[in-house]
Amino acid sequence: MWGPYMWGGCWFFPVIGFIFIIIVLFAISRFFGGRDGFCCGWRDNEKDDLRKEIKELKEEIEKLKKKE
Repeated sequence: MWGPYMWGGCWFFPVIGFIFIIIVLFAISRFFGGRDGFCCGWRDNEKDDLRKEIKELKEEIEKLKKKE
């Protein structure tokens, strides 16, 4: 049973399946693991940009209050 199938092309499909499973497990671990997942990198930059913009708006409001 093992002789003709081991040296043919049948070993190829389990290896491809194993590689696919490893890639999927890696992707899941990166997605759910820690603070820096796939989708969290841009959120930090966006938060910083929003904080800077809010700070600038507050400063602008203070300047307008002082002028009145």
